[in-house]
Amino acid sequence: MDKTPDFYLSSAGEYEPLASPRACWQRARLRDKARDDYMLIDIEPPLEDQRFGPKLSEIGQLIISSRHVGQTLYPVSEWPSFVYVARILDNGVLESRGFSRDQVEVIAWGVLFPRREDAADHARKFQR
Repeated sequence: MDKTPDFYLSSAGEYEPLASPRACWQRARLRDKARDDYMLIDIEPPLEDQRFGPKLSEIGQLIISSRHVGQTLYPVSEWPSFVYVARILDNGVLESRGFSRDQVEVIAWGVLFPRREDAADHARKFQR
């Protein structure tokens, strides 16, 4: 991507396929029946996980939401920021900007960092 990333994501210690830092770009604000502060993000490099099947083995967009009460992503209110990470099961989410539980799947807990170096330091703590 040509634009500087908005932040970096790592799920080291929680979900190995996303342990290495990912550059993230905010794309849209999403909602469901409970809250309106989900964030659709593009990630680089894409997530590769064969458990999702061959057609879904490379995922370039995820949905994140703050995990802790009082934290927000609009704007990010605290660094590091602890988030839930979900994958999109139904691409209709991208057009409607809203979703139900059966259209997404939470796959990890993650942490957002303002700088790649911070995310890399976090990931190194969990390397074997």
